[in-house]
This record gives sequence, C-alpha cells and structure tokens, in this order.
Amino acid sequence: MLNIILAFALSSLVVIGAMPTIIKMLEEKKMCGIDVHKPEKPEVPKGAGFILLFAIVGSLLFWIGITTFQAQQVVNPGLLAALVSILMAGMIGLLDDNFDFRNRTKVLLPLIASIPMMAMQVGVSKMTIPFIGTLDLGLVYPLIIVPLMMTFIIDSTNMYGGMNGLEVGLAVVNSSAIVVFMLLSPSFTGVPLNQGQTDAVTIAAALLGGSIAFYIYNRYPAKVLPGDVGRLPLGATMAAALILGNMDRLAVFLYITFMVNFLMYLGYRIYVKRKNSEWAKFADVQEDGSLEVVGPFTMYWLFPWLLGGIDEKKNVIILITLQAIIAYSAVVLLLVGIPLGIGWI
Repeated sequence: MLNIILAFALSSLVVIGAMPTIIKMLEEKKMCGIDVHKPEKPEVPKGAGFILLFAIVGSLLFWIGITTFQAQQVVNPGLLAALVSILMAGMIGLLDDNFDFRNRTKVLLPLIASIPMMAMQVGVSKMTIPFIGTLDLGLVYPLIIVPLMMTFIIDSTNMYGGMNGLEVGLAVVNSSAIVVFMLLSPSFTGVPLNQGQTDAVTIAAALLGGSIAFYIYNRYPAKVLPGDVGRLPLGATMAAALILGNMDRLAVFLYITFMVNFLMYLGYRIYVKRKNSEWAKFADVQEDGSLEVVGPFTMYWLFPWLLGGIDEKKNVIILITLQAIIAYSAVVLLLVGIPLGIGWI
C-alpha cells in the first residue's frame, strides 16, 4: 500500500507544483496552440505534457530508490524496462510535436518504445482463455504480443483525444480501474500480489496521481494542452502497467472504445476517398459553442452527431462517463469471475 500512496502523491504534487511555472514559461516562449473547439479559438500553452512524463518517471524512480537503499531489495528488471519505454514514448512525442510526422510514421514510431519491454521479456507468456484453457505462447508473447499491444495502446491513446480534458480524463479512469482491480484481486484469489503485479499497480498509481493533477489544468476551459509529449507517455504507461501485471483480459475491456475509435477513423478515410470529399480534422463550432460534425466517424464525434447541440465540455463528460462504466463493469466482471476460473489471466 505504501508504494501506491507514495507514487500517487509524489506524481500529483510534481504536476501541481510545477504547472504554474510551466504555463508561464510556455506563454513567454509563445509555445501555444489554438484551442479549436471554442468559438473564439483562444491560444493556449501547448506541450506541457512533459511535466506529466517527469512526474510519472520521477515518482517511480523515488520508489525504486526506497526499494534499493532502504529495503535492500533487487529491483524488478521489468519495472526498469517499463521506465525506459515510457521515456522513449515521451521522446517520440516530443519529436512529433516539433516535426509533425506523417500519419504513417506516427503509427509506426511507438513500436520503438516497446523494444525495452521486448528485450527484457516483460510479462507472462501463459494466457488463460475462457472455455479453452491455459496456453503458453512462449516467445510469441514478448516478440509479437507485447509490441503489438504497446503500439496499439500508445497510438490509440494519441488518436482518442483532442478535446479539453479527454486524454487525461480517460487515463484517470483506466489507471484507477487498474489500481482498484489489483487491490481487490488478492481477496478473490487468496494469493498476494507478486512482484510484477506490485510494480504494475505502482505504475498505475503514478499515472493516476499525475493525470488527476494535470486534469485540473487541462479540463474545460483548458489552461494548458498536453501535446504528443504528454499523450504518448499516457499510453506507454498504461501499456507497461497492463503487461507487467499480466492484465491482458482487463486491457481488452479498457480499450474497447479506443478500438472503436480507430475503426471509425478507418471508416472515415474510406468514406472521404469514395465520396471524394474534403477531410475534416476538427468539428465545426457554432456561436453557442455546440459542435457540428460531418458524421459519426470518431468516438468524440459520435455524441455530437447523435444528440446534436452539445458543446465540448458536455461531450467530454459523456465520453469519460462511458469509459468509467465500461472500465468498472470490467473490474467487477473479472473479479466475480475468478471463482469460476474466467476472471484472472
């Protein structure tokens, strides 16, 4: 429990303590982006997500220091691999913010961030599939499943964003679901958490604390925008926690909406090509702040299209609420299913 409290507290305090200075610094350097989903199109400091990256990594390094110096324990190599992957995702995001890579490059670059997790063979290759049994995937897991899982989570996190508070709000929901799931699972399994699971919940707690603190500044109306330097580490941190904790089944539930968003995006590309129409990257904003979209081609366009007349703030609240319902329903379903042999991987 101490690891969770320390990771959460330190990560949140770093963001809260540093954010006012960062906002001022970004404004002075004129590092701002247009907040496109508001009628007045204000300029907002952009790229502050690097402090979220520092908060997560810093809190985890602090816990590693306690483990090695005070407890005199050997650090799990998987945790160190996760740290390197998170940092690499942040570096890729920083490069993208500055060079604005093509979409194809954006999709492939996060694969690089999975290399440390692959090299250290992080995760458990044995997977229990309901009604089939336990399968040992061997080298297929670290060499194929891990990079695909990390790349998808990083890319889909980057894609499922662009509105005030959406990315970090979804990260709050998903990371909190991991923390709750891990804390409750020993009561259902009767088995204490192993080292990998302990490290996973520590990573999730660091992400949760930093994301909640960042959300205070990023919620509607945003005082700061994360940029890719913030969004990519969000995905990498979630992926690292899920893989380290052997939570593949929970990951499927948590990223249902992200997969749907990705499929909607592909559908939109096909639609534009066949109709020979103009590509719309953002929703049109009316004078009253309501969003007008060309169709249900992304998750964040779905409810403005279905309901009509909702603004950015209401849309984000609906999307975060939907994610919370799915995430915590999955936690309950998997925990209750443990006695039946279908809840834990």
